[in-house]
Amino acid sequence: MTGAPAPWITITGLDGSGKTTLLQALSEELGGFHFRLPYHQFVRDSLSLSGGGSAFGDVHTDRLLFAVDARLTNSLVRQWRQVHPVLLSQRGWMDNFIFGAVQGVDYNDTNALLRPYELECPSAVIYLIAEPHVAFSRIAGDEHADKFETLDFIRDQYRETLRFYQCVNSGLPILAPFAGIPAILIDTTTRSTATVLKQARAFLNRALSSTICSRTL
Repeated sequence: MTGAPAPWITITGLDGSGKTTLLQALSEELGGFHFRLPYHQFVRDSLSLSGGGSAFGDVHTDRLLFAVDARLTNSLVRQWRQVHPVLLSQRGWMDNFIFGAVQGVDYNDTNALLRPYELECPSAVIYLIAEPHVAFSRIAGDEHADKFETLDFIRDQYRETLRFYQCVNSGLPILAPFAGIPAILIDTTTRSTATVLKQARAFLNRALSSTICSRTL
């Protein structure tokens, strides 16, 4: 319990971009512990009630729920990093900013709710994007889709994912907690699952070579 915290790899990006597939593939290779955000079931259930199940029906409640989940899950992440060799998550704290922006909430307001400077910092972030129509076609038949998995939302999510990535790289002060985290943006529109996995592996080998044994990748 006194060693350095385990590396935490975050896979984020568009719905339908391949996050679940990549998470499963990396989990099989790396082992460790994987989870998804929002983590708490009561938050997921409450999001389906907020705004009557509309992605824009009650934005204020949605943002409060996402912030609560992140801050509660943070304590678990801190514990998990002490007992597992590696963590992998589907989505991360950055999704609060991206989803918030799609809903019309600016970075300053999201920052005030989330306070990411108080939270655990990922060791590496993989952003996945895809042309919105392609991304939506991959999930259109999901009977368990949530209220955010619509073509209109994904179109804006595509734009806001790129903006967030670019704003972090340009050094936007409000996003300082994300600065310096190794990150890669992968467009999965025409790439096969194997190609995406290969690109992610190569990135992680460069980004985490000192903390993850090379034989696991």
